[in-house]
Amino acid sequence: MEFIAHRGLWSKTVKPNSYEAILNGLNSDKYIGIETDVRVTKDGVFIIYHDALYKGVLVNKILYKDIKQDAIKLEKVLMINTNKILLLEIKDFNINVKKLLKLLNRYKKNIMLMSFDTKVIRKIKNSTSKYKVGVLNYILNSDSDYNFDFICLLDVISNDLVIKSFEKRNIEILIYGTIKPDKDLTYIIDDNKLSIALDR
Repeated sequence: MEFIAHRGLWSKTVKPNSYEAILNGLNSDKYIGIETDVRVTKDGVFIIYHDALYKGVLVNKILYKDIKQDAIKLEKVLMINTNKILLLEIKDFNINVKKLLKLLNRYKKNIMLMSFDTKVIRKIKNSTSKYKVGVLNYILNSDSDYNFDFICLLDVISNDLVIKSFEKRNIEILIYGTIKPDKDLTYIIDDNKLSIALDR
């Protein structure tokens, strides 16, 4: 099994999705990469930020200068010297795919793109084959035409039957919301949960 650091490698003193957390995750031998969240500001800056709201206002209604003390630019992460996986979860369903891909294409990185929104991922897949793409699902995606590179499944529904159904179609499986990593798969996991799991 392999592990991707959920929002980087963070702690009580290092914020999730911060530059330091992302760098820590990429520099750790425990992880094959990091997962982080991408949103866009009102002035079109791609940032690393999880929540839809910042101080009670939608992130996409805020200028970058007004959020920069709490969010880094995606480009800063892309500039990190690494061959590890940068798993980017697109949180903004109205993101400008063309502009995003233009930014990503400036850097030769091992990038995977995912979202809860199938339409965003389909737009990316239709625009390029350069990156692996997938959808996050709380429940099994019952669409028999699911034709993305990977699927990200919630741990509690990732039983053997579900896993085999995707493996038969050569769709890579990532597991999140990890309770107990016990399969030969890739897990997106918080470092404190990984430590507990590995100590069992």
